[in-house]
Amino acid sequence: MTWRVLVTARAFWVSGQAEDARLKAAGCEVVRSPEAGPLPESKLIPLLSDCDAVIASNDPYHATVFSACPRLKIVARCGVGIDRIDLQDASESGVVITNTPGAMTQAVADYTLGLILALARHIPQGDALMRSGGWGELPGFQLAEKTLGLIGCGQIGQEVARRAVGFRMRVLAHDPAQERTGGVPGVTFVSLERLLRESDIVSLHAPALSETKNLIDAEKLGWMKRSACLINTARGALVDEYALLQALQRGQIGGAALDVYAEEPLPADHPLRSAPRCLLSPHNAFNSVEAAHAMCRMTADSILSLKRGERPEFVCNPSVWDSPALRSAP
Repeated sequence: MTWRVLVTARAFWVSGQAEDARLKAAGCEVVRSPEAGPLPESKLIPLLSDCDAVIASNDPYHATVFSACPRLKIVARCGVGIDRIDLQDASESGVVITNTPGAMTQAVADYTLGLILALARHIPQGDALMRSGGWGELPGFQLAEKTLGLIGCGQIGQEVARRAVGFRMRVLAHDPAQERTGGVPGVTFVSLERLLRESDIVSLHAPALSETKNLIDAEKLGWMKRSACLINTARGALVDEYALLQALQRGQIGGAALDVYAEEPLPADHPLRSAPRCLLSPHNAFNSVEAAHAMCRMTADSILSLKRGERPEFVCNPSVWDSPALRSAP
């Protein structure tokens, strides 16, 4: 039986050649979307309407999409975030949702430390100065004895903590879920307010949920030290970007480094692109060669498992197995 598989995830286009071949060898027709996701619903549905599976970017998947695409059996998210997928709608529609947990943990942790160092030591400014023909001193600050505050301390936050300890940093964290399970060795769990008031660097590693939307707003930015820096390699929705812009323009915080945004791609005329003391990156923290290959392999594994009538390993909506509408029973 041939399955038609749509690919909207740019990472799979770039790094999934081996998995593309594996899918085709197993009887799948692999179709690339005309443009990389995330795609709006108006573009996604016509492409997906005759497909059995999708290797998905951060596209929207909800009841309207599932209803319009009756052949769709699985959304294999090429990444971890599923904040744009309605899991209840998926289960009620009989569509399996999978993602790739752990694939990018090391890559994002490395990148987070890179952004911290770039801000602390003014590395991008030094490069720009040299390329313009200049020469000069750009005093920064060293990480030893500074305080790193982690908002969210799951797999990625814990890996960032391990790296920070290697730089002799003090590590605070705020994560109610981890506190309930006993916390993490070497990390002190504190209230959000205390973390923001005491940290020299605040790094976000929380999921995008209704309760975390604009978690970092004008009030929270006001709690931070004037010298403190904000790092976001998690989700753009965690930060009120207008409040952050105002804080940077007013010198209310020392700087920011962002890899994720409320709207992606970030519009060319977005004011953050000209914000002072703000380092911007095009949602690339996940993108090591090793992580990209792992993500591609895991998405292909999920689709092939379901195609064989087996339950994929990383199912995000396990209640789908009890749904009478299940479109592909294992």
